[in-house]
Amino acid sequence: MTFPDVDIPLLRLDYSNEQAWNDVLHTALGEESERTDPLTIVDDPAFDGIDIDELLARLNEDDPGYRFLVIADTRTLTETDHPFTLVTATDPPHRLPLAAHTVSDVVANLWISNLDIEDYLTAADPDGVYRATPPQRTEPQERTIEVEKIVDAMGDGPWPGTLEAFRVGLLEYRARAGFRVFAILVDARSVYTNKSQRPLSDYLKYWDVYGRDSYEDFFATHSKEGQVLAFRFSLMSGDPDNHWSAILDPSTLRVLAAERWIKRST
Repeated sequence: MTFPDVDIPLLRLDYSNEQAWNDVLHTALGEESERTDPLTIVDDPAFDGIDIDELLARLNEDDPGYRFLVIADTRTLTETDHPFTLVTATDPPHRLPLAAHTVSDVVANLWISNLDIEDYLTAADPDGVYRATPPQRTEPQERTIEVEKIVDAMGDGPWPGTLEAFRVGLLEYRARAGFRVFAILVDARSVYTNKSQRPLSDYLKYWDVYGRDSYEDFFATHSKEGQVLAFRFSLMSGDPDNHWSAILDPSTLRVLAAERWIKRST
């Protein structure tokens, strides 16, 4: 078996019932299941029948560089709630069973670092499965945005401080064929609360963070409830987890704040 070079794989380990697989995939990803960013469905019979422990052992040998992955096995096709298993690439790894209807939102929030795996582990039910009530949506919560549109919204610059460095990074990302980014529509107050609960000092042992002040300044002056588009893209070199994260005005795609995360050498 070969692990694909993708951002987040959704690995299918059970090929016994094609109809059940299609049904549970629809539950997990919705009616627009053909658009799975940042997930990539790995539908390869070479993975058929292996269990999660064996899969993780082979994953450790190959080390494809995933931040986390999602697994669909026999439980996914047969049990109530059709739980997928999300596994983090940490030492030791965290395993989180996800009711099928939560998969898309959990992946999106972890991908843009809006929430951490610990948030979901603590919110799981007593049996360990995360079963958040599906949100009632009035508009799509996830979007794929053309990078060119963000660049156009920023104009030629220069911008002050962090945002100018972000603009240069975004142009570099576009130059290496980064034509789209995956974004999620989030409540600005929720982002502020989440970040406030995790002081920057908690991260500095492991990360160099540039631009946190732009986030704090934005949220400090954001006096009314509202929504923002949050997204991230990887840097050109260094650790694969090195990235820019940013928030946009959903209507104009104007960049409101950005911060760069570079993992420290250990």
